[in-house]
This record gives sequence, structure tokens and C-alpha cells, in this order.
Amino acid sequence: MRFRVLGPLEVRTDDDVPVKVPESKVRLLLAILLSHDGRPVPVDALAEHLWGSAQPKDPAAVLRTKVAQLRRALESAEPGGRDLVEWRAGGYALRAAAGAVG
Repeated sequence: MRFRVLGPLEVRTDDDVPVKVPESKVRLLLAILLSHDGRPVPVDALAEHLWGSAQPKDPAAVLRTKVAQLRRALESAEPGGRDLVEWRAGGYALRAAAGAVG
């Protein structure tokens, strides 16, 4: 899977098929994870980036839903795509192949 972050956020399969990532918050989540270059982003930091001061009642639960939506979008595009979004050391990380982000 390849990710383009210069200009509009774009995701493509290895076969160059565009991947639809639904909803603006899910796309924002993807962009945040990509900007951290594989390092885990803590749940509270993700919630702050996604909602700022207008946090939902249970931001961790809503975040889990957004992560599930992102995983589904990646998996529906390419087998194994779901596994690119990982839970590690108190946060979420996106594991992209070397050279897959540009």
C-alpha cells in the first residue's frame, strides 16, 4: 500500500488502485499516523488532534471506532491492510513499508 501526503491525502494499493478512506475524521487519523513515521501516537494525543476542545463523551471509544473504520478501508483494498494499523505501547501506529509514503 502506498500513501501520498504531499497535496491531498491519497492511498493506493500496490497495483495502483485508489483506496477510498471514508469520513474526514478517519482521513485525519490516517494523516496523523502517517506523520509520526511508524511511531505510536498516544490515545490522548490522537483525541486532541481529532477533536480539540470539542471531545466526544468517551474519546477512547470513538477513537477505537475510527481506527476500526480505517482498518476496514485498508483491508477491503488489499489483503493484510488491516494489519498496517497497530496498537503499541499505549498508542496507535501505522506501519508503512519503506518508500511507501511520499
